[in-house]
Amino acid sequence: MTEYSPGSQEAAGPVGQPTGSEQRPFVVALVLNWNNLPDTLECVDSVRGSDYPNLAVWVVDNGSQEDPSAVLQERYPGLRVLRNPGNFGYGGGNNVGLRRAIDAGAAYVLLLNNDAVVAPDCVRSLVAAVEADCRIGMATPRVFYYDRPTEIYWDGGVIDWESGDVPHDSRDLPVEAGIVRSEWLNGCSLLVRAATIREIGLLDERYFLYFEDADWSVRAARRGWTNAVVLQARAWHKVHRSTGGFANPAIRFYYFRNRYLFAAAHRPSRGCLLWKLRYMWKMCGEYVAVCHERETRQAFLAVVVSVLEGRSGPYEATGIHRRVVLALDALLVLAIKGVATLKRFVRWNRREGPG
Repeated sequence: MTEYSPGSQEAAGPVGQPTGSEQRPFVVALVLNWNNLPDTLECVDSVRGSDYPNLAVWVVDNGSQEDPSAVLQERYPGLRVLRNPGNFGYGGGNNVGLRRAIDAGAAYVLLLNNDAVVAPDCVRSLVAAVEADCRIGMATPRVFYYDRPTEIYWDGGVIDWESGDVPHDSRDLPVEAGIVRSEWLNGCSLLVRAATIREIGLLDERYFLYFEDADWSVRAARRGWTNAVVLQARAWHKVHRSTGGFANPAIRFYYFRNRYLFAAAHRPSRGCLLWKLRYMWKMCGEYVAVCHERETRQAFLAVVVSVLEGRSGPYEATGIHRRVVLALDALLVLAIKGVATLKRFVRWNRREGPG
């Protein structure tokens, strides 16, 4: 990892920190960038426009094809940039910044997807809510869609342990004094207490992309911390801007593989084997359902192979794992075509048979 401007004023903290009784807890905002500098610039602009006085903004670059450091430092003199040699995923990339932020004395770290922007009072509202309740370990703002700025994208979520899914659904979650007590928290804009990180550890890098936030939330809750959505705080998210959403087969792989990893790690042990068998059967059904879409069906097959191999981390586009997926895919496509041919033959034989 290459680090830039370690001795800059912003590396140690923002200019003009209040002193004495007005001192506020030191917050480091980490913006994770990967090949999407325009959104990162807008995100950094929004954070630097915050009215919270003791705030530093750092950018963690996850091995982008072009080094954004020169552009960032020209636009924001003294900005701290941590550049990773490769794409470490959401967990690995943020963990680099989390370690440095805690070492720098941050009381809180704000994780921000680079395709999110925050309101000027967002950080202040989050910190005020967490400071008022010592059991809150993590907190998010209420998040709206960027292109539909009054429509809510996130204000709380639940966990479906039967499927392993983590839907955005706040309808039955408890609300008190403008705080939603959520079962898990969305990582696009997530304030985390340094003391919580020290107790539960960093993000789990096995996931690479998706479900790290749910995993972190469950780990915190099981140690007695509260996961909170602060309704007064606001942010806006360009949903799927960086990944393309489910139109991208790799995203389907991460979502379904990581849903298995998450549930296997955290769901109650009773009936766990039966649940795993049902999950694998469901993946086979998903494969058959998209058998006409080559890349998508191979993504579902890669989920099955990864689970059987106990493989985690990034989606394998090359190597022996990929060759195994391609070979199995070819065999299964032949089998599916054979079954379809047999069914057509049986139907034809019934029509042409005696009587």
